[in-house]
Amino acid sequence: MENLVQNLDEILAGINKLREAYIILEEEKNKIEVHLSDLKVEADQYKQENIKLKKELGERIKGDNKTMLVKTDSSSPDISTSGDVADAKNQQIKLQLDEFIEEIDQCIQIIQAKDNA
Repeated sequence: MENLVQNLDEILAGINKLREAYIILEEEKNKIEVHLSDLKVEADQYKQENIKLKKELGERIKGDNKTMLVKTDSSSPDISTSGDVADAKNQQIKLQLDEFIEEIDQCIQIIQAKDNA
């Protein structure tokens, strides 16, 4: 009989440890869910910023194309210099957009990995 009481006490102690561990895990889960929610908001902000930058880039490209079409003397050094500057700016903007897209993709992958976990 004494053995049975001792076994029940050990089982009760084990259950209490499991309950405490469960509570800790539940708190950590809630913290992770809050963090995930913050990451989703941040990813949405990056997406909106990316869309805005793409629109700006499109408008700049259209503006540069119109400006270059208006100028008829293509042999002028000023036109080739301004064209080179515009191309350099366009390339720089494209690189920035690519970086933003990569960051957004990384955020999305993190979010998907946490959703799947």
